[in-house]
Amino acid sequence: MKQVADRELLVVKGKMVEIFTMEDNTYLAFAHADYNADDEEAIIGMGEGDEKETAIKLALQDLYVEIKNTR
Repeated sequence: MKQVADRELLVVKGKMVEIFTMEDNTYLAFAHADYNADDEEAIIGMGEGDEKETAIKLALQDLYVEIKNTR
């Protein structure tokens, strides 16, 4: 199992994105529709990639699909 080496919070396109740098130098990103929501059913998109930008892009795309599917 990969271990987290670092964590960043960024605002990208108006959405809060958590980026985790893993010990194998890959990236795992979570894009939040509402980062401050304490709701367990919060809408989150996830992306993973060898580059930070790829993980962010995939997480945002996944988030937009999840938002569309819940409306």
